[in-house]
Amino acid sequence: MRAVLLAAALAAFLVAGPASAEEPGVTGIKAACRNGQTFVTWKDAAEGEAGSKFRYSLYRSDAPITPESLAKAELCYSGVPNNSCKQFGYAFHMKDRLDPKKPTAVIEEGKEPLPLWTGVAVRTVKKDGRSFYAVMVTDEKHQPVGKIVPGESATKEAVEEKVAPIQPIRIASNKDGTKITGKAGLPLTVSLHGSQSTGGAVSNNGDVYLYFGTTEMGWRDGLPGIFCVYEQAGKSLLLASRDAIENPKGDGVVETCWFGYYCIPVGAEHKEPRAYPFTENRVEWMVKWTTAKYQADPLRVYSVGQSMGGMAATQFSWRRPDLFAAVYPRLTRFQQSWLPSVAPGLPNSINLGRWKDPAPMYDGKTDYFKDKMFAPKYALEHHEDLPFYGCCAGRNDWVDSWQHAIDMVKALTASHHGFAFSWNNGGHDEVGAKAMEPINKYYPASKFARDRSFPAFGNSSIDEKMGNGDKADGDLVGGINLGFDWKDVVDEDGKWSARITNELAKAEMTADVTPRWCQKFKAKAGDKFKWTNSAGGAGDVTADQWGVVTVEKVRIKPGEGTVLIITR
Repeated sequence: MRAVLLAAALAAFLVAGPASAEEPGVTGIKAACRNGQTFVTWKDAAEGEAGSKFRYSLYRSDAPITPESLAKAELCYSGVPNNSCKQFGYAFHMKDRLDPKKPTAVIEEGKEPLPLWTGVAVRTVKKDGRSFYAVMVTDEKHQPVGKIVPGESATKEAVEEKVAPIQPIRIASNKDGTKITGKAGLPLTVSLHGSQSTGGAVSNNGDVYLYFGTTEMGWRDGLPGIFCVYEQAGKSLLLASRDAIENPKGDGVVETCWFGYYCIPVGAEHKEPRAYPFTENRVEWMVKWTTAKYQADPLRVYSVGQSMGGMAATQFSWRRPDLFAAVYPRLTRFQQSWLPSVAPGLPNSINLGRWKDPAPMYDGKTDYFKDKMFAPKYALEHHEDLPFYGCCAGRNDWVDSWQHAIDMVKALTASHHGFAFSWNNGGHDEVGAKAMEPINKYYPASKFARDRSFPAFGNSSIDEKMGNGDKADGDLVGGINLGFDWKDVVDEDGKWSARITNELAKAEMTADVTPRWCQKFKAKAGDKFKWTNSAGGAGDVTADQWGVVTVEKVRIKPGEGTVLIITR
């Protein structure tokens, strides 16, 4: 619809007659295709404060674009802000784009930063061929106010384009203790930061990359982002990125809660806003690209995050067993209560308590709040192997209710997922975050890989009491499934076994044990097995309707442990 309206406006604009000398236009347009994307640059129509009122629209065509043919050209997108050459993270706000001290971007590795007052628009190639491009000056409402001049605001030579995987642009490589050594096979940890509403750059450790997203990564094609990759003591790799996008209004930053946002994407057929997981798509792309580029071990990829980052580890990473082996959310939210929005006419976020209508996902059916963003519901409905879930919370966390934490633990236990949970009496602060210490102690990431079976525990007899949901009821400090260790796991077609211990056990204890991430020990619903354990006990067990095998109340002796053996 936007394209139709703009085409009509253009037609009226063209009928009015040739451009006058006062009509603004860009100059020095250039286009170059690299790694599946075409980079179009130009000099803005005006510098400084005078240029702040302008926005820019990008057009492409199979033939040269002239004032007469502009209405027939394809509108790629509108709303490119002034001085868009500024480095991502430094110029979300108008005042920063006008500040000559703020850095500009490097859009080709090894080249100089772009000159001030340069415009940049990036289009992802959809098919091999030759294209011509033009840039129209518009007002803040994206209505044309400028002129098209071949050779200045429209390319006269075609650019050869080829579909290819997009590539980020390395803009810095820091030679400090975080530099990349090139060692292959290292595990990779994806760090998801908490809310930083001012936006900002990313950590300057290791290799720093700028990238321009595809249509699957944003409300329009070519939205920029940034991430860095560095080594930690030569033992592991860490990937950190920035959860922020430019506001479509051209002045401000949008935090996406590591999910995406409510919007009507450019080119969408639906007229009402929907929730799109654009940021999840960005993170998935970064993980896959980084794993391949740095030869990280794809079976040992982990996710950590606190607060907003903890929400992402819960709502995204934990649900992706194809990417992650274990996730570690701190002070998370088990039910998301807000949805970032860039939809016209709506506030910057849709809040669950005040939003009575459904918030549909991109499919028009799934409800964002009730279906997508309620983790206990997901845990109850999904019984397949998921990444190990190690989580902590403060009982007085004001971001989410203690009852939701209880619901999550109950759901994880009922579905026999591999998890541990720890808490203290802190809040949504560093005191509450200290509850992560026992999770890190008993369940370090090094214990998990997607091709390595491990025992999931439930209903441990030494679990502390979470209470009834009232913050005054139950143990103020405690944990679920703490103290366990295992080794000597045997994962064969007809047999699974492991030696299980618990250093917190002061007397004989019991726990339910479920083999997870089995590579060979597979079961179908109704399959029969026998089990024994060295602490005494034997019996029969039947795989449940999802093919999950759980031996209940396995006895574990203090200081000795037990060898649990399950056979067909």
